[in-house]
Amino acid sequence: MIDKLRKFFREDTGEIISAYFDGEKIFIARLTEKFETTTLDASDATIDELAEKISLVCKQKGWRASSVGFCLREGDAVTFQTEVGNVPEKELPAMVKSWARAQTGAEAVFSFARVGEELWMETLPRAKVEEICTAFDKFGINLRGLSVMPADLLTKSPFDRTEFISEVVRNKKDPNLLSAWSSVWNWKKISGAAAAIFFIALVIGSAKVFVDYDAAATELNAAKASIDNIREDLTLKETLDADIDELHRLNDLAAQISTSKNLNHLINLGRIASGDVRLTKIRLEENFMEFEGLTDKADSVKNYLARVKASVIKSARLESSAERDDGDIVFVIRATL
Repeated sequence: MIDKLRKFFREDTGEIISAYFDGEKIFIARLTEKFETTTLDASDATIDELAEKISLVCKQKGWRASSVGFCLREGDAVTFQTEVGNVPEKELPAMVKSWARAQTGAEAVFSFARVGEELWMETLPRAKVEEICTAFDKFGINLRGLSVMPADLLTKSPFDRTEFISEVVRNKKDPNLLSAWSSVWNWKKISGAAAAIFFIALVIGSAKVFVDYDAAATELNAAKASIDNIREDLTLKETLDADIDELHRLNDLAAQISTSKNLNHLINLGRIASGDVRLTKIRLEENFMEFEGLTDKADSVKNYLARVKASVIKSARLESSAERDDGDIVFVIRATL
């Protein structure tokens, strides 16, 4: 069951763009059922210039840039190859982490691959990895794999090297300086699932069937502990923690809602949940319904009100809207029942 969920939430890696820069040229390949390649001059190009060139190639050729891998030159990172002999597999991460921190500091990002008794390690400062990711993101490229070319591939053709990085993106090979888990998650699917969870929590709370909250909380904490085992990337960890906190908040909100003949309104309200708008309070009386929310975009209030009128209750109107000191907009929508 867990494997099926992982496959559902992962990015579609049926089409991968992979690139390798040797200091003079950039070699770009598209891997689907076919293997298409192109080469560009890029002498002494910066990471921003390389990202821009890859982006232009994708746009010109109609390639999707949703799953992209990039290979650094060996000299662009700190690498080391050594024999590990009988070192137990479970001790390798701690060993590599200690080595990486000694090379690039406490904020080291590292990865490794073991082949037999040989261990290949690579590390970069976190700031450098963030700089690379930011450069690719600026040009609409979704970077899913970042690695240094292993020494045994340096004698092979540049496009053999691009094929290597495509396997890193597919999570079939190490090393990957981006977390293997975060590199393949499909965040659109995860966001949709999170919205569905929030909606279910709202309906359950309003129907008064959430009878064993302690048991549910225990299961939620167990799920969180399970997530901790697979989320090593800092960004993914912070995102998942925020989602769990939001679920707790909505559970508390749902527990405050009384059973009502207007339960359908609450259900429809959950169906139009939006990432731009976050509800903070719901009040349901015999003759009216009122709810408050937060957003950081002025247009979101108008758009959300339109969805409420169309899908929840036609009498909905904007009662008030005000911008706070922190820039967020607080609004109140009220409807006559």
